[in-house]
Amino acid sequence: MNHEVLLDHGNYKQLDERFRQDYCQLWKALILQDSYRIQQLGERFNVRKYSIYFPVIFTGRTIHSKSALGKGMSTEERRILKQQLKSLNMEDISSFMESLPPDFLAILRTDGLLRSIISKLGAPQQVRLLTYAKYAVYGLSLKSNPESDFAMKVSFSRLKTKVNYLQLWLFLEALKVLSWMERVKQFLCTLCRNIRSVIVVSKGSSARTG
Repeated sequence: MNHEVLLDHGNYKQLDERFRQDYCQLWKALILQDSYRIQQLGERFNVRKYSIYFPVIFTGRTIHSKSALGKGMSTEERRILKQQLKSLNMEDISSFMESLPPDFLAILRTDGLLRSIISKLGAPQQVRLLTYAKYAVYGLSLKSNPESDFAMKVSFSRLKTKVNYLQLWLFLEALKVLSWMERVKQFLCTLCRNIRSVIVVSKGSSARTG
């Protein structure tokens, strides 16, 4: 059975085409963790100084995070972020919000509603992020006047979109594998240290009894 969900009856917005394209580019950069591109787009959104916080706002990771998508921040990343946020005051926050385009504020409001719904449904955070990534790639392939394109051109555009999304998906899967390998490495290192400690203690006990 299909269910329709009304997010907010008063929340209708026709996005400016340039903003829409830039927002799609932002999500692509967030997923790929392209810090340079994120800061470039931050300048277009009039918040270059604060663009380093876009990954925190949308993905829950810092701009140079090593965490897998949807897994949040490590303890060290939280500590560094906490130190950075201490330098901000209410004037900085007001400046950030006032500098954002109206379309961006509308997007933030909608994203907040979606997060709340996803959280109540118990869905993984990664579902939201991958969906954003998928439609960001799709949005970048859209033309301002698709009706004027030939069928072959449209088909090629759709194929290119699928290939781009596949590349993003493979990139994310590779990050998950690297993250898993890092955890395995840490586990093996800890295991080796524990074994070494047991051996040292055993040798010490043997020497005393001998």
